[in-house]
Amino acid sequence: MKKLILTGLSLLFALTLTFAQEGTPETKAKEKVEKLSEKLTLTPEQQTAVYDIVLEHTKAKWALKADTTISPDVAKQQVDALTSTADAKIVEKLTEEQKPIYIQWIEERNAKKN
Repeated sequence: MKKLILTGLSLLFALTLTFAQEGTPETKAKEKVEKLSEKLTLTPEQQTAVYDIVLEHTKAKWALKADTTISPDVAKQQVDALTSTADAKIVEKLTEEQKPIYIQWIEERNAKKN
């Protein structure tokens, strides 16, 4: 009986830690914008615009991951489409000097995923 209780408590503890690491979409968007600002030296106006795009993307991505009615393959395709759309919107906000740096960053990000 003690083993069963301890196993259950351990499982609950592990699940709590897993969900605690995810954060919120706002936190994730802020972290990504900080990374991009550092890499691209974004202006305050660009930071605001990019934050809005990244936040919208992150919320949509989390909603897709939470939707259990679609298959994982379909969800992955939809997340990839969302990411491409967000990348295109971000590129529109960048200067000509920033665009090649961002495109290189996208290529590095995609290489890490594969």
